[in-house]
Amino acid sequence: MKKTMLILLSITLLMSCAKEKSIEERYLYEGEKIVDVDTGDEYIMEDEQQFTIVHTDGTTEKVAIDETPFYGSALSDEYVKTLEAKLAERKEKLLEEQKNKLKEVRRSRYANISDDELLKQFQQGHSDGLDMSRQMDMIAELIDRGVVNSEEAPDLLEISPELIDLDVDIDSLNDN
Repeated sequence: MKKTMLILLSITLLMSCAKEKSIEERYLYEGEKIVDVDTGDEYIMEDEQQFTIVHTDGTTEKVAIDETPFYGSALSDEYVKTLEAKLAERKEKLLEEQKNKLKEVRRSRYANISDDELLKQFQQGHSDGLDMSRQMDMIAELIDRGVVNSEEAPDLLEISPELIDLDVDIDSLNDN
């Protein structure tokens, strides 16, 4: 009887050791990536709602968040929300940097032109049917200079306010 109990206890102990790791044990949350301890795969969030998996052999694949093995656990949900917030913050920062760069390029483009001359050029270009992106570029510079306010822009351009894009990159349009 003692031998049977000892064997059962040993089997129970071995089975409990062979149990699969919990999600909290299997995945390490390191900075901006999640590492699978068992396989060595790294899950990196580079886009909203999607992870890039970097396998140990160097191959990569993209999967939706809800297709990851750790999806739905409390710890990973909190971690993913943090990653999403950081990603959104980075995108906002990049967008702001791009807008500032566009403003600087526009400012240098019109640096040698006085406020009155730029307004005259806009009015002449508008009456001649100049490309709308160029007109918006001039209006944006006039708004930045304080010559025109943003409420006047739709009337001057003769378009609906929701169609105005003051962050248009006319240099990239000319490259196409």
